Amino acid sequence: MKILALALLAAIPLVAGAQGGKLLENKHGRVSYQRAGAPVVALAERAAVNLSDGDEAITGARSLGAVTLPDSTQILIGASTRVRLAFFNQAEGTSAKFIVKDGRIRFAVHHPHGAKANYLFSTPTSQIAVRGTQGDIEVDGNGTLHLNVYELGNPNLPVIVTTSAGKRYRVAAGQGLVAQIVNGVVQVEVGKLTQALVDRFTGDFGLPSNWNQLKNTIVQKAAQQLPAPPSLPIPIPLPPR
Repeated sequence: MKILALALLAAIPLVAGAQGGKLLENKHGRVSYQRAGAPVVALAERAAVNLSDGDEAITGARSLGAVTLPDSTQILIGASTRVRLAFFNQAEGTSAKFIVKDGRIRFAVHHPHGAKANYLFSTPTSQIAVRGTQGDIEVDGNGTLHLNVYELGNPNLPVIVTTSAGKRYRVAAGQGLVAQIVNGVVQVEVGKLTQALVDRFTGDFGLPSNWNQLKNTIVQKAAQQLPAPPSLPIPIPLPPR
Protein backbone atom coordinates (compact mmCIF):
# COMPACT_ATOMS: atom_id res chain seq x y z
CA MET A 1 0.00 0.00 0.00
CA LYS A 2 1.59 3.27 -1.13
CA ILE A 3 1.07 6.13 1.26
CA LEU A 4 2.04 9.73 0.57
CA ALA A 5 3.60 11.01 3.78
CA LEU A 6 3.02 14.75 3.85
CA ALA A 7 3.93 15.42 7.47
CA LEU A 8 5.46 13.84 10.52
CA LEU A 9 3.93 14.52 13.90
CA ALA A 10 5.92 14.82 17.10
CA ALA A 11 5.09 12.24 19.76
CA ILE A 12 2.04 13.08 21.88
CA PRO A 13 2.03 11.78 25.47
CA LEU A 14 -0.14 8.71 25.81
CA VAL A 15 -1.91 10.23 28.80
CA ALA A 16 -4.04 12.05 26.24
CA GLY A 17 -6.07 8.85 25.97
CA ALA A 18 -6.96 9.08 29.64
CA GLN A 19 -8.16 12.65 29.08
CA GLY A 20 -10.93 11.60 26.71
CA GLY A 21 -8.96 11.34 23.46
CA LYS A 22 -9.22 8.66 20.79
CA LEU A 23 -5.55 7.96 20.38
CA LEU A 24 -3.87 6.46 17.31
CA GLU A 25 -0.28 5.34 17.96
CA ASN A 26 2.40 4.10 15.57
CA LYS A 27 3.74 0.97 17.28
CA HIS A 28 6.19 0.34 14.44
CA GLY A 29 6.55 0.69 10.68
CA ARG A 30 4.39 3.00 8.54
CA VAL A 31 1.21 4.23 10.24
CA SER A 32 -0.80 7.16 8.90
CA TYR A 33 -4.19 8.78 9.28
CA GLN A 34 -6.49 10.75 7.00
CA ARG A 35 -9.31 13.16 7.72
CA ALA A 36 -12.17 13.60 5.24
CA GLY A 37 -11.00 15.60 2.24
CA ALA A 38 -7.52 16.09 3.70
CA PRO A 39 -4.15 14.62 2.70
CA VAL A 40 -2.74 11.50 4.35
CA VAL A 41 -0.52 12.31 7.35
CA ALA A 42 2.21 9.92 8.48
CA LEU A 43 3.15 9.34 12.13
CA ALA A 44 6.71 8.86 13.25
CA GLU A 45 7.34 5.61 15.13
CA ARG A 46 6.04 5.77 18.72
CA ALA A 47 4.23 9.03 17.91
CA ALA A 48 0.49 9.39 18.49
CA VAL A 49 -2.41 11.63 17.55
CA ASN A 50 -5.99 12.16 18.72
CA LEU A 51 -8.48 10.96 16.10
CA SER A 52 -11.79 12.60 15.26
CA ASP A 53 -14.94 10.77 14.20
CA GLY A 54 -14.64 9.93 10.52
CA ASP A 55 -10.83 9.68 10.50
CA GLU A 56 -9.19 6.71 8.81
CA ALA A 57 -6.10 4.85 10.04
CA ILE A 58 -3.79 3.32 7.43
CA THR A 59 -0.85 0.96 7.90
CA GLY A 60 1.86 -0.21 5.52
CA ALA A 61 3.53 -3.60 5.16
CA ARG A 62 5.15 -5.01 8.33
CA SER A 63 3.55 -2.24 10.39
CA LEU A 64 1.40 -2.05 13.52
CA GLY A 65 -0.87 0.69 14.80
CA ALA A 66 -3.09 0.91 17.87
CA VAL A 67 -6.21 2.92 18.68
CA THR A 68 -6.86 3.40 22.41
CA LEU A 69 -10.25 4.79 23.42
CA PRO A 70 -11.36 6.56 26.61
CA ASP A 71 -13.09 3.42 27.94
CA SER A 72 -9.72 1.56 27.76
CA THR A 73 -10.80 -0.40 24.67
CA GLN A 74 -7.88 -1.05 22.33
CA ILE A 75 -7.94 -1.82 18.62
CA LEU A 76 -4.66 -3.13 17.19
CA ILE A 77 -4.26 -2.46 13.46
CA GLY A 78 -2.23 -5.03 11.51
CA ALA A 79 -0.11 -4.59 8.41
CA SER A 80 -1.58 -3.23 5.14
CA THR A 81 -4.88 -2.32 6.78
CA ARG A 82 -7.40 0.50 6.40
CA VAL A 83 -9.94 1.12 9.15
CA ARG A 84 -12.19 4.13 9.78
CA LEU A 85 -13.48 5.33 13.12
CA ALA A 86 -17.05 6.21 12.13
CA PHE A 87 -17.98 7.44 15.61
CA PHE A 88 -17.36 7.04 19.34
CA ASN A 89 -19.52 8.40 22.16
CA GLN A 90 -20.14 7.82 25.85
CA ALA A 91 -23.46 9.63 26.23
CA GLU A 92 -25.32 6.55 27.54
CA GLY A 93 -22.82 3.78 28.05
CA THR A 94 -20.19 3.45 25.33
CA SER A 95 -20.96 3.01 21.65
CA ALA A 96 -18.63 3.05 18.68
CA LYS A 97 -18.44 1.99 15.05
CA PHE A 98 -15.43 1.05 12.98
CA ILE A 99 -15.43 0.37 9.24
CA VAL A 100 -12.85 -2.27 8.31
CA LYS A 101 -12.10 -1.84 4.61
CA ASP A 102 -9.32 -4.41 4.32
CA GLY A 103 -6.63 -6.00 6.48
CA ARG A 104 -6.61 -7.24 10.08
CA ILE A 105 -7.49 -5.86 13.49
CA ARG A 106 -7.47 -7.29 17.01
CA PHE A 107 -10.02 -5.81 19.40
CA ALA A 108 -10.29 -5.82 23.19
CA VAL A 109 -13.58 -4.12 24.09
CA HIS A 110 -14.08 -3.37 27.79
CA HIS A 111 -17.01 -2.58 30.07
CA PRO A 112 -15.84 0.53 31.95
CA HIS A 113 -16.97 0.34 35.60
CA GLY A 114 -19.89 -1.91 34.72
CA ALA A 115 -21.22 0.37 31.97
CA LYS A 116 -22.57 -1.02 28.71
CA ALA A 117 -20.21 -1.20 25.75
CA ASN A 118 -21.71 -1.51 22.27
CA TYR A 119 -19.19 -1.70 19.47
CA LEU A 120 -19.97 -2.30 15.80
CA PHE A 121 -17.44 -3.37 13.19
CA SER A 122 -18.68 -2.97 9.63
CA THR A 123 -17.22 -5.10 6.79
CA PRO A 124 -18.22 -5.62 3.13
CA THR A 125 -20.30 -8.70 4.01
CA SER A 126 -21.46 -8.21 7.60
CA GLN A 127 -21.93 -6.07 10.69
CA ILE A 128 -20.23 -7.42 13.85
CA ALA A 129 -21.76 -6.38 17.19
CA VAL A 130 -19.38 -6.71 20.14
CA ARG A 131 -19.78 -6.26 23.90
CA GLY A 132 -16.95 -6.88 26.32
CA THR A 133 -15.08 -9.17 23.94
CA GLN A 134 -11.61 -10.01 22.65
CA GLY A 135 -11.06 -11.28 19.11
CA ASP A 136 -9.67 -10.80 15.62
CA ILE A 137 -11.19 -9.59 12.34
CA GLU A 138 -9.75 -9.96 8.85
CA VAL A 139 -11.15 -8.70 5.56
CA ASP A 140 -9.17 -9.99 2.58
CA GLY A 141 -8.94 -8.67 -0.96
CA ASN A 142 -12.08 -10.54 -2.01
CA GLY A 143 -14.13 -9.11 0.85
CA THR A 144 -14.12 -12.43 2.74
CA LEU A 145 -14.51 -12.00 6.50
CA HIS A 146 -12.66 -14.09 9.10
CA LEU A 147 -13.71 -13.54 12.71
CA ASN A 148 -12.15 -15.22 15.76
CA VAL A 149 -13.64 -14.78 19.24
CA TYR A 150 -11.30 -15.55 22.15
CA GLU A 151 -13.06 -14.25 25.23
CA LEU A 152 -16.44 -12.90 26.35
CA GLY A 153 -16.81 -10.64 29.36
CA ASN A 154 -20.31 -12.10 29.75
CA PRO A 155 -21.00 -15.59 28.31
CA ASN A 156 -24.61 -14.50 27.76
CA LEU A 157 -23.50 -11.73 25.40
CA PRO A 158 -21.90 -13.45 22.40
CA VAL A 159 -20.70 -11.60 19.33
CA ILE A 160 -23.59 -11.12 16.88
CA VAL A 161 -22.85 -11.08 13.16
CA THR A 162 -25.55 -9.77 10.83
CA THR A 163 -25.02 -10.29 7.10
CA SER A 164 -26.03 -7.82 4.41
CA ALA A 165 -29.05 -10.09 3.79
CA GLY A 166 -30.16 -9.68 7.40
CA LYS A 167 -29.24 -13.16 8.68
CA ARG A 168 -27.88 -13.23 12.25
CA TYR A 169 -25.23 -15.56 13.70
CA ARG A 170 -24.06 -15.92 17.32
CA VAL A 171 -20.33 -16.48 17.84
CA ALA A 172 -19.18 -17.57 21.31
CA ALA A 173 -15.69 -17.68 22.82
CA GLY A 174 -13.68 -20.42 21.15
CA GLN A 175 -15.55 -20.08 17.86
CA GLY A 176 -14.72 -18.59 14.48
CA LEU A 177 -16.84 -17.34 11.59
CA VAL A 178 -16.10 -17.09 7.88
CA ALA A 179 -18.38 -15.07 5.59
CA GLN A 180 -17.74 -14.90 1.87
CA ILE A 181 -19.66 -13.81 -1.21
CA VAL A 182 -20.43 -16.67 -3.62
CA ASN A 183 -22.42 -15.81 -6.75
CA GLY A 184 -23.62 -12.64 -5.11
CA VAL A 185 -24.80 -14.39 -1.93
CA VAL A 186 -23.11 -14.16 1.47
CA GLN A 187 -22.34 -17.67 2.74
CA VAL A 188 -21.46 -18.09 6.42
CA GLU A 189 -19.83 -20.89 8.37
CA VAL A 190 -19.41 -20.93 12.16
CA GLY A 191 -17.23 -23.52 13.88
CA LYS A 192 -14.65 -24.20 16.58
CA LEU A 193 -11.41 -22.27 16.48
CA THR A 194 -8.38 -24.13 15.20
CA GLN A 195 -4.69 -23.33 15.31
CA ALA A 196 -4.81 -22.54 11.58
CA LEU A 197 -7.54 -19.91 12.11
CA VAL A 198 -5.58 -18.31 14.96
CA ASP A 199 -2.37 -18.35 12.93
CA ARG A 200 -3.95 -16.05 10.34
CA PHE A 201 -3.36 -13.26 12.86
CA THR A 202 -0.24 -14.25 14.80
CA GLY A 203 2.12 -12.62 12.30
CA ASP A 204 0.57 -9.24 13.12
CA PHE A 205 -0.41 -9.60 16.78
CA GLY A 206 1.14 -12.77 18.21
CA LEU A 207 -0.96 -15.41 19.95
CA PRO A 208 -3.97 -14.29 22.01
CA SER A 209 -3.00 -14.19 25.69
CA ASN A 210 -5.52 -16.90 26.61
CA TRP A 211 -5.08 -19.14 23.56
CA ASN A 212 -3.41 -22.11 25.29
CA GLN A 213 -6.13 -22.25 27.95
CA LEU A 214 -8.88 -21.75 25.37
CA LYS A 215 -7.41 -24.45 23.12
CA ASN A 216 -7.48 -26.97 25.98
CA THR A 217 -11.12 -26.07 26.68
CA ILE A 218 -12.04 -26.59 23.02
CA VAL A 219 -10.35 -30.00 22.98
CA GLN A 220 -12.06 -31.07 26.22
CA LYS A 221 -15.49 -30.02 24.95
CA ALA A 222 -14.91 -31.88 21.69
CA ALA A 223 -13.97 -35.04 23.62
CA GLN A 224 -17.12 -34.76 25.73
CA GLN A 225 -19.25 -34.58 22.62
CA LEU A 226 -17.81 -37.73 21.05
CA PRO A 227 -20.29 -40.62 21.01
CA ALA A 228 -19.59 -43.35 23.53
CA PRO A 229 -18.15 -46.55 22.03
CA PRO A 230 -20.76 -49.25 21.52
CA SER A 231 -20.96 -51.67 24.41
CA LEU A 232 -20.19 -55.31 23.64
CA PRO A 233 -22.94 -57.85 24.29
CA ILE A 234 -22.52 -59.88 27.48
CA PRO A 235 -22.00 -63.53 26.53
CA ILE A 236 -24.67 -65.87 27.83
CA PRO A 237 -23.24 -69.25 28.88
CA LEU A 238 -24.70 -72.22 27.10
CA PRO A 239 -26.37 -74.87 29.23
CA PRO A 240 -24.28 -78.01 29.76
CA ARG A 241 -25.03 -80.92 27.41
